[in-house]
Amino acid sequence: MDLELTETQLLLQEAVRSYLEREVPYDRIREQEKAGTSDAVLWKGIVDQGWLGLLFSEENGGAGGSLVDVGLVVEEIARRAAIVPILEVAAVGHVLERCGEDVSDLLAAIQAGEAVPVPAVWEGAGSEGAPSVAVRDGVLRGEKHFVDYGQSATHHVVAALDGLYVVDARTPEVTTTPLRSIGRTPLCHVRYEGVPARRVAGLEASALLVRLGRSLSAVQIVGGLQQALDMTVEYVKVRKQFGVAIGSFQAVRHHAANMAIRVASTRLLAYETLDAIDRGVASDAQAALAKASASRAAPEVTMLAHQLHGGNGVIEENDLYFYTLRAKEQSLAWGSFDECMAVVAGQVHVEPDWF
Repeated sequence: MDLELTETQLLLQEAVRSYLEREVPYDRIREQEKAGTSDAVLWKGIVDQGWLGLLFSEENGGAGGSLVDVGLVVEEIARRAAIVPILEVAAVGHVLERCGEDVSDLLAAIQAGEAVPVPAVWEGAGSEGAPSVAVRDGVLRGEKHFVDYGQSATHHVVAALDGLYVVDARTPEVTTTPLRSIGRTPLCHVRYEGVPARRVAGLEASALLVRLGRSLSAVQIVGGLQQALDMTVEYVKVRKQFGVAIGSFQAVRHHAANMAIRVASTRLLAYETLDAIDRGVASDAQAALAKASASRAAPEVTMLAHQLHGGNGVIEENDLYFYTLRAKEQSLAWGSFDECMAVVAGQVHVEPDWF
């Protein structure tokens, strides 16, 4: 993978960042946190800007972007701490286009903003991700835990024993119970009581969905950590102690350097994995390693940011708290450090192909 972004990717990154800084004030994010809702205004803007088109090929009416392009959008939205289901829709959209069966109508609806599908994968502690929902004669029954944005999504892409099924989340047979999240983003428990379901992909799609979800979650963490690092560097330049900026102290510089190293290494693993998924060569272990690195970096970087901010970093009037809470939540989503390393441990016997 070429580690340098192309000119087009740099322009995309700058365009997304500028738009978010202009259109998404932090005060609005605070209001959405209190209400437990996502940012419908921003989502409409994302649709209008055509960023969802990056998910799909030109044959399906999209812009034919790569997963690295999609990752840049996800990272920038995370840098703004915006509350929208960009990761969830991106993961579902890519998997459905690559592995889906007769889903052109859904892909078109996603790009038009008429459909907001989110993955419903996990089934609670001890399930190890193994789905147990039952589908018989086109009717799905069961439950899923920790479905991000499940209460506001139009569709759920549900992992079952034989693949992925799409259900309309607006039907009365789908019951969502909102959960409290440390990251203050919409999250729910879902029960399916005999809801009509359409099989759209097989088990290979389920595995791809998890790999992509983990990789994009790592990118989300990178975005938040990069913003926390940037805010910290700016703060230590102006905060003075003993008549000089604390950024001139060697210990402070060491902390900032450690933060930068963790962010850079995590970004490398995350984007390498996205590129590998795009080329069809990524393994479960590679995606798990990328997510494990991000999950470990999340508390390390944010806690150093708070340490360098001192007392100013522990009040919610300071925007740093957005990134601390989101990083903690995202470090657990799609597999914690321990869960992801367990996947890696299960592959240590496999001989690596260095060529």
